[in-house]
Amino acid sequence: MISLLELEKSLIMLKAFEEFKFTDVQNKGPVSDFWENVHIAAKALKHDTNCSDNIIASGLRAIAAEWD
Repeated sequence: MISLLELEKSLIMLKAFEEFKFTDVQNKGPVSDFWENVHIAAKALKHDTNCSDNIIASGLRAIAAEWD
């Protein structure tokens, strides 16, 4: 069951992605390739480790925080 806090965080993330618009060049180029690779890597992590989605997402956020 999803907690209210988790639901609120996911809605904030969705809103952030909706507000940020990539250019057409980015959508068809490096940004598209990047997100495809991230998605493939996340699926591989799930398959290889059997971790839950929230653990994988948390790990990806932790990695992203190192780049901020």
